Amino acid sequence: MTRRKVEPQTKAMAGIGMSVAVAAVVAPRTFLRTFGIAEPPTGATLLGWRLFAARTATLSVLAARGSRTARDSFLPVQLMDQAAWWWGHSRGELPLRTVAMAASASGAIIALDVSRRLSERH
Repeated sequence: MTRRKVEPQTKAMAGIGMSVAVAAVVAPRTFLRTFGIAEPPTGATLLGWRLFAARTATLSVLAARGSRTARDSFLPVQLMDQAAWWWGHSRGELPLRTVAMAASASGAIIALDVSRRLSERH
């Protein structure tokens, strides 16, 4: 893979993504409590968060290394995550605190990616 210059916004998106991914893998119970999920996680819950972390970490590492495909995937992936968080809340599956925190982290990535895309046009 040819290394390309990585925009500051992409570095920030990758940093946020890696921070969340590492926290979800290294300390999943603490991570879940921080995000407002108080009940003890089941094996399925932990697996789901690990899969989320693997996807986010992979995307973040590739984007930070200059992959345009990974970088350009941040926006659609984060929009799908936003839809999933809010749908889960509307169904009573996720508390508002969880959704608000997840949507905030995701929203920061969305804002950075929109900024990057707009700066490329000028």
